[in-house]
Amino acid sequence: MKFYWFFFLLFFACNQVDDSNKDNRESKNFREWRVGNFHYSHDPYKFLIHRTSEFQEEFLLQEGLLVRFKIDWKNDSVYVVKFDSILSNPNHTELAFDFRQIQKTCTITEVTSSNYIERSVTNLNDITNYTRIIKNRRN
Repeated sequence: MKFYWFFFLLFFACNQVDDSNKDNRESKNFREWRVGNFHYSHDPYKFLIHRTSEFQEEFLLQEGLLVRFKIDWKNDSVYVVKFDSILSNPNHTELAFDFRQIQKTCTITEVTSSNYIERSVTNLNDITNYTRIIKNRRN
């Protein structure tokens, strides 16, 4: 009977080591998305993202609208963006009256080498959105 317990404990310990390595790989994959240049689409619009350690700037390609958000990383896969300022609005695009109050909580899921799925919710409604964020080939 003692022999069986030994194999059970050995199997359990090996699985813990494997899970730890998996967590380390996932953390590394998440950290690769903290800064850089990315893009995403919400038909018919395309957005370009420039992300630094402090800010995320989103450029609405069709309108020339450039908006800056303050970014706060809660952990390797969760971050919050809050409206900071409008940097450029050459077409005088009208924004929703409460846009300046927006706070979006984003969770990185399903990471690959070229993209990830972002699950996000805002303080303005109860809708959960899913967006594929794609790494630009050239930064």
